[in-house]
Amino acid sequence: MTTHGKDTLEIRPLEPLAVEFTSSWHYEAGALIDEVGTPHGLAHWIDAYRPRLGMGAGTRVEMDAPDVTTALAVREAVRDLLDALVDRGRPPAASLGLVTERARGVQQAAVTWPDTGPRLEWPDGVRVMDVVATQVCASATRLLTSPRRELLRRCPAPSCVLFFSALRTGQQWCSPACGNRARVARHSARAR
Repeated sequence: MTTHGKDTLEIRPLEPLAVEFTSSWHYEAGALIDEVGTPHGLAHWIDAYRPRLGMGAGTRVEMDAPDVTTALAVREAVRDLLDALVDRGRPPAASLGLVTERARGVQQAAVTWPDTGPRLEWPDGVRVMDVVATQVCASATRLLTSPRRELLRRCPAPSCVLFFSALRTGQQWCSPACGNRARVARHSARAR
């Protein structure tokens, strides 16, 4: 998606795929952007994350309205689980069930080793959206059940809805821009 001629998709390669997928819904210049809310936007997101999804360069990406519905349901379910983790609560059973069921689909894939190096191969007939949902949900289950879950944070900056992994000591925000926005907001509040 673009805003004012600028691509709003920001890839954070150190974040788990599940965190990146929940970040497909974010604020940019004060406007809420949904990167996967349209078939074109979803196809653009998938194309940008192709290597992390285990999809080859030749995989054709055409999305439709039912794919968007699936993507939004997966994103909401994963976000429910991440919210529950950060808030030290319990996620809705339906969200936990959806993520668990979709993550099982990873068993369909096989690792092959052509001359170009290892790659993930999906059986013929597996839809692109099923690969995306499976990979995102498998990433969520790995994150939630690994020690890395202790690093997961919700960005406290004004107008930020993103999760991030606190990989640096003392890291408080998902990005330097959010840190600046939080400091400006604090300064403005004190000046009033």
